Amino acid sequence: MTKPWQILLVLVVIFAAGGVSGGLVAYHIARHGAVRLPPPPDVWVARDIQRFGERLALTPEQQQKIKPIVQSNVEELTKLRRQSMRATHDILENLENQIMAELTPEQKASFQEFVQKRREAWRKMQEMRGTAAHPGREHPPGPPPAGETPPPQQPAPAATGT
Repeated sequence: MTKPWQILLVLVVIFAAGGVSGGLVAYHIARHGAVRLPPPPDVWVARDIQRFGERLALTPEQQQKIKPIVQSNVEELTKLRRQSMRATHDILENLENQIMAELTPEQKASFQEFVQKRREAWRKMQEMRGTAAHPGREHPPGPPPAGETPPPQQPAPAATGT
């Protein structure tokens, strides 16, 4: 028969292994950085025009003709991203509402606290990254706190593949 101290030892070893694994993951993220936010659209347009100019040896006149083309497509991508973020917000809001409907009053309070902490962590992360360079990224995906309306999102465009 298994002795209680053996079960306790196994649980301690499992807990320690989880702690070491979590520490290694945190170290990797801290060392290599979390996912970096892409630059805002105006920076993207300027960078792409410069890349096209260098790679294709464009004349200044050609660059001037290409600039509105790049800019209008970046604007379209920004609109598409904004629509996607709104749809994501709606889905997450629906998810939270469905979960809330299944919870007891005590669980609802705990769930609301969890959601609020997640939003606070998101805000702090954005402050550390400098939201001034990325306006509109102050809120995490998901519904805003009760009584708040979501801000308009300023999504970053996808890579051009150049």
